[in-house]
Amino acid sequence: MRRLPPALVAVLAASSLLPSPALAQSARGGEGTATALGPVQAIGGEAIEGKIEGKAVRGKATFYELRSGGGNCSYPSPPADGLYVALSPREYAAAASCGGYLDVTGPKGSVRVKVVDQCPECPAGHIDLSRRAFTRVAGSGRGTARVAYRPVRDPRIGRPLSFRVKEGSSRWWLAVLVIDHGNPLASVEVKAAGGAWRRLARADHNHWIAASGAGRGPFAVRVTDTRGHRATAGRVRLAPAVVQRTAAKLY
Repeated sequence: MRRLPPALVAVLAASSLLPSPALAQSARGGEGTATALGPVQAIGGEAIEGKIEGKAVRGKATFYELRSGGGNCSYPSPPADGLYVALSPREYAAAASCGGYLDVTGPKGSVRVKVVDQCPECPAGHIDLSRRAFTRVAGSGRGTARVAYRPVRDPRIGRPLSFRVKEGSSRWWLAVLVIDHGNPLASVEVKAAGGAWRRLARADHNHWIAASGAGRGPFAVRVTDTRGHRATAGRVRLAPAVVQRTAAKLY
């Protein structure tokens, strides 16, 4: 987890992002105007799947490594491929960007990264990549690089939705983490057997919370992303700290 607590003027899924001045290299590591770019390059000879949004931000990248956990977005672990990114508080947007993807292009190539974290000291336009992702776009032997990045629409995930109920949850207070959704999320709702749908509130650590609880469960959970895709998973148990895999997919 990053050292400081979490804080894109809109969800990353919006087709534009706000730029800002560059900042010095992130201590965790060992431009101005949004402009249109051409297609992001293929990596390792394979095309990147998913639609790339029309506008890109030209800015700056540094690098860091997660020491444990999955960053401010609260994922149980970093992505298995080691390709992830932390955003400025403005672009992190109180967790509204969590779980989305960026295509990043630098002087040495391009890479697709998952948003898992926040960089508290970064201004908008400065992204903090994992070391592996930074090497893909900038090579080794340097600490900063000029890059361009933009969000991806409907990235190919290859896995259905999973859920993790936060420690401390009970019939009187419920917090749920949604995993492997692809696009950033717009809403999460829960329904107990025989009950009505209840919309949850997103916390800046990326859990969706029913402050007064939702009962004993199991629950149906309805997830809607920022692109309008919706999926419902049944029988999510009130089982804290357990990743519960389902067959539901958003697209």
